[in-house]
Amino acid sequence: MSDRRRRDPRRLGEILAPAVSRLTSGDNARAYALWARAAGEQVARTTTVRAFSRGVLTVECESSVWANELSYLSREILARMSEMDPGSPVRNLRFRVHRGAAAQEETPAAAKKSKHGESLRPEDVAAAREAAGGVADERLRTAIEAALRAASGDTGGGPPGEPDRHLKK
Repeated sequence: MSDRRRRDPRRLGEILAPAVSRLTSGDNARAYALWARAAGEQVARTTTVRAFSRGVLTVECESSVWANELSYLSREILARMSEMDPGSPVRNLRFRVHRGAAAQEETPAAAKKSKHGESLRPEDVAAAREAAGGVADERLRTAIEAALRAASGDTGGGPPGEPDRHLKK
């Protein structure tokens, strides 16, 4: 009768259920799901989790700007993952740029013209701050404002949104 069971048609769900159960309850599945929740909807849309091995979650970004920004925010994201799942298997995050996107990225014309050590003009900083104010994601907006302060030479460390008092001229 065991020979007959092997030949009888079975539902695909019956065949796949044990494998799916192992996959969805494992560390890989937990890591992938934690990334999507901890990173937030906007970030999750622009990234793809590529691998999880030995506690390191590798995330592919659509640009080097995203990869750099997420590297900067990785401690925050890891802390959020630990809050969401105290036994989180993710110990470190690694960001890489999607190969197709890396080939397409170009240095903006303004950056090509700028010389090392040259600071931003106050009106450019003001325009960039105004544009950053429209960014819905608070963490991203704060990071943009911090980058603007650094690029403009503001060492005052005042609250975001306040005019720079220490611009290089």
